[in-house]
Amino acid sequence: MTAGAPLPAAVVDAAVEWLVHLWSGEATAASRAQWQHWRAADPLHEQAWRHVEATDTRWRMGAPGLAAALAGRPPAPQRRRALGGMAALAVAGLAVYAGREQMAARGWLSELRTAKGEQRRLQLPDGTQLLLNTATALDIDFSPALRRLQLRAGELLIATAPDTQAPARPFVVDTPAGRAQALGTRFTVRHDVDGPDASATRVAVFEGAVALRGAASELRISAGQAARLQAGGASAEALPSPSAPAWADGVLEASDMRLDAFVDELRRYRPGLVQLAPEVAGLRLSGVFPLADTDRILQALVQVLPVQVHVPVRYWVRIGPA
Repeated sequence: MTAGAPLPAAVVDAAVEWLVHLWSGEATAASRAQWQHWRAADPLHEQAWRHVEATDTRWRMGAPGLAAALAGRPPAPQRRRALGGMAALAVAGLAVYAGREQMAARGWLSELRTAKGEQRRLQLPDGTQLLLNTATALDIDFSPALRRLQLRAGELLIATAPDTQAPARPFVVDTPAGRAQALGTRFTVRHDVDGPDASATRVAVFEGAVALRGAASELRISAGQAARLQAGGASAEALPSPSAPAWADGVLEASDMRLDAFVDELRRYRPGLVQLAPEVAGLRLSGVFPLADTDRILQALVQVLPVQVHVPVRYWVRIGPA
């Protein structure tokens, strides 16, 4: 890894998860041994940990009230808020290493964020309903002329409401790949910053229509259609399920899906590292899996495929041939 290059997002996630666990008061001798094992397993792990650890030291000095709240073991909701604040500060501290531009690109500086595995519902001032999926970063910018969402990373389901202002303001979602304008609709927008589809935006329409505009193309898609927007253009395709996205119902759905593609989706919901051996990448599976419990998903893989799942430490999973 070249000097100054950003650490992989999954490694950063794992380091922050370990920091939160060690501060939670729930760490045991066994989990501390797992943490040390994780640090020693890869130089990148140790590099990420050192940056998080340095941030932790500055945080203890700069936020004594929050540190005291954790040390005193307050009620669970208060403690979770304190841990959440600590994790946010730990991630922010990595800006020294990754650079503010990289932080912004990943959405770490956005006003609305969900963690891995988290979903969040909210209503906008105009009545529009949003459901943010896992690891989503979003900024909201409503002006007298435009209702605008800036999706930095992740995925959201949008049910737009008619604008009460006159004249009615357009409702748009901007991503690094282009713009989606809602035309009285219910739709999803997804933008990945990691993985095989990094830098592309995918839009799926369940009601109404959406107008897409990228640097090199424009496209309109209607209910039952989806599109992929990227630098080279945009193309429409049929939706496998025209009713609603499976993740909005809390499940990961697979229909004759390759295991490597399935694991790419699983990584979006499970903190830490999930490694897949090339020998089993081409196996296929079908089923409906609960996103709220990724441990159950891993157990199910062993039951339906000739694979074994090894978890050396809490935030490190290896999937290989049985």
